[in-house]
Amino acid sequence: MPSKEELKAAMHAAFESVVGNGASYTKVYAAEIKQKNFIVFRTTTVSNFVVGFKPGGTDLVVVPVDEKNGTITPGVPLTITDANRASVKKRDLQGRFVLKTTDGQTFRLSIIPSVPKVLSIAYQLPVDQKAEYEAFVALRDALTAS
Repeated sequence: MPSKEELKAAMHAAFESVVGNGASYTKVYAAEIKQKNFIVFRTTTVSNFVVGFKPGGTDLVVVPVDEKNGTITPGVPLTITDANRASVKKRDLQGRFVLKTTDGQTFRLSIIPSVPKVLSIAYQLPVDQKAEYEAFVALRDALTAS
């Protein structure tokens, strides 16, 4: 498995490959964990994202990513602006950042300063992003203050 630094660099490169002027964005890794309970069993689905933003702004670009053997493949980016952002919650009951768009999409994102390698067992990608996390907290607080 690649190192935390190699994964972080690969995620940034994937974001920059699908977002115009992507290098000018601050980028954080986010995971969305969905669980469904059935009578006999429970399923867990983990989706990985790179969320980009520009400090001082309120626009976000959410890029779904897939990881396989250290290679990060980006999906189609979604730009969320003041015009198409329906609501933002700082935390839900599980401590996730919740972002809803006017077209009905909902993201429940777990964004933490450092994802330890032990969580990679739970399909989260191990990265260190303390500085980026602090910048994201400032953006999150600005979005939830209004």
